[in-house]
Amino acid sequence: MHRVLVVEHHPLVLSALADLVVEEPGLELSGIAGSAREAISQVHHMQPDVVLIDVDEPSWQTQRLVRLIGELLPSARIVRLTAVSDPQMECLESPTNNPSVLKTAVPELLRSLTE
Repeated sequence: MHRVLVVEHHPLVLSALADLVVEEPGLELSGIAGSAREAISQVHHMQPDVVLIDVDEPSWQTQRLVRLIGELLPSARIVRLTAVSDPQMECLESPTNNPSVLKTAVPELLRSLTE
């Protein structure tokens, strides 16, 4: 069973992503966070195996948040979620080797976690 933390700034999207995790056999929703501060708190308390992070919220300083979570949970899989489909966009570049996935592809991603 993989424990998943969902980090997303938009409440409706956060709820939808959490529902997708709950509905996927083999996954457990360990927590949700609507802010970077909540994400760090959840990481400390829940110790998830997988962290899905919205990278479309510029105020979060996403690169720093991804790096910090990676330091706190070195064995966790961190997946950067984006609504941007242009591969030339700078926000998709991941110096930390964490994959970027379109939010529309999350169901397939979640299924792949349990295979």
